[in-house]
Amino acid sequence: MFSSAMLVKHSFEPVVGCGWKVETSYAINATLGASMTESPHDPASTVAARVLARVRAVADPGAVVEAYGSSVYAPAHANDVDVLVSGDDPARLAAALGLTPIPTLPPRMHGMLEGVQVDVTVVTGDGDLARRMRAGPRDAALLAAHLRDHGRDEVFQAAWPHVRRFVRARALGHNGLGWFGSFGWALLLAVPLVTDPELRVVPLGAAVPAWLRWMSRLALGARVGFEGTRGGEPEPFYISAPAPPARDVARLTKRAAVVLFAEARSAVRAIGDAATDADAIDRIVDLADDPPAGTTLIIAGDDDHTRGRYDGVARGLLRDLEALGAIRSWGRFELTGDGGWRHRITVPAHRTQSARELVENWLALTMIDAALE
Repeated sequence: MFSSAMLVKHSFEPVVGCGWKVETSYAINATLGASMTESPHDPASTVAARVLARVRAVADPGAVVEAYGSSVYAPAHANDVDVLVSGDDPARLAAALGLTPIPTLPPRMHGMLEGVQVDVTVVTGDGDLARRMRAGPRDAALLAAHLRDHGRDEVFQAAWPHVRRFVRARALGHNGLGWFGSFGWALLLAVPLVTDPELRVVPLGAAVPAWLRWMSRLALGARVGFEGTRGGEPEPFYISAPAPPARDVARLTKRAAVVLFAEARSAVRAIGDAATDADAIDRIVDLADDPPAGTTLIIAGDDDHTRGRYDGVARGLLRDLEALGAIRSWGRFELTGDGGWRHRITVPAHRTQSARELVENWLALTMIDAALE
């Protein structure tokens, strides 16, 4: 294994109310859906393969370039192409590929290659973070293999866009904002399709209602993985990565896990007797139309650079805010047509002033050019 790596990482960002961004994602989906599976017998014909070829063409000769993320396990629904490059310099590679650096920790860069979005994360050394990220290609491949080996891939592919719609609507889908990203949600759908007695046999187009009911039965201490689902885990909620080393993909705080399980129970009440994926998800209300109790603070910035920095360190802010009581991070960025962004955090009403002061001090200390609205 090389001593450094570059990881292209997918995350949920567009939301209802940000129509221009959603339309962009649909356009990308159309490109990826049409071409990532152009010829299943000729991987070189896919967009993902062409992106890999572009990266390999400018990467260090000793670098290893691998596919990662949703382009592996859900290519027809991928918003971007994910790539892991081990053994190269991120600044040099970003310049060679014409990608825009984002100053997160670890560093990221993004842009367009072969007509689709790429989002690159750079890791170096052989620490825990680097080892976890280097497991990404194996994780994605194993998830896809489990679905294929158990005959559940078709059901997963049909349900996946509806699950993503649920995650966007309820603002539950962003790693940097206190939740977990698309891979965690993909595991949370795939595992019961393979291991749960009911979901193993649920027919095509009817998985989402059964999946939401399955998720509503989870509680603190649940561990979900392809080895099965059980309780008694010391972590609030543990989603087991399929490839070694052993990793918790969820990484939720106790308060966030409580909110997640409450969201699942609320969703079950909302869908009622819905029997199909589409019918169930049509009954899910957007969080903006059903906001949590409390005062919702809005942190706003002007550009991708600032959003990237915020995204890389916002978990620290959320941990600090949790000391004030039950908070609800809205796991999505609201993107505006002028390149700006907003992130909402709901805090206890009686701690509003303390929360505002904490956020303002945190922004000043981290030197992030964003402000409370």
